Amino acid sequence: MFKQVAEALLSGHFICPTAYPDAYDYLSQQANADKIDAFLKPLDRTLLSLDGEVYYAAYTVVDDSNRGPIREAFAEVRSQLRPVVEWMDMVMTALGQDMPIRARDEIRMTHLLNAIEHEPALSEQLNRLTQLTLFKTSKTAISEQLSWVLQKLEQSGYLVKPNPQASLYLATGKIDYLHRIIAFLNDAEALELDKHAANAEDVEQQELFL
Repeated sequence: MFKQVAEALLSGHFICPTAYPDAYDYLSQQANADKIDAFLKPLDRTLLSLDGEVYYAAYTVVDDSNRGPIREAFAEVRSQLRPVVEWMDMVMTALGQDMPIRARDEIRMTHLLNAIEHEPALSEQLNRLTQLTLFKTSKTAISEQLSWVLQKLEQSGYLVKPNPQASLYLATGKIDYLHRIIAFLNDAEALELDKHAANAEDVEQQELFL
């Protein structure tokens, strides 16, 4: 299990109970987590956990040896930020929820589809979602659009589908990581980090991946 967990972390995966239950159980044992962390340290990375719900490998140093991969990972997250947040907003409205989606939350496509089909504003919101890069499609039927969006979220690691034949999806720990990024970007905007043009990009990237 050590090898599988180490490879998953180094590939940028987020280890949580819904996406990787066996790996999560492995890391939940402190001795195993310590072994993984010791393995990561010579690679300038460390094992981090968000409230015990998700584990991931974070960079401890930003330099010429890893600046490229960090920029790529950061760009990917930034490109997904708006569409995923807008999707979460649509789900909250459709299901009458007061709180945004978090790890382990259940999402049933049938319930979501029923709510969207009976509310024109939600149908329009879904249609706008499918114009964004992450969810872009030429599909026009509401059911097909929703299925496509959920499929893309699954491919991007935000959802898992325990039973391929069922309509139930589970939110993964990557959702919680996204919430952390949102909180960081909100704080960064309040601090007006963009004024420090000389090193703002590296600071932002390092903070996000630490």
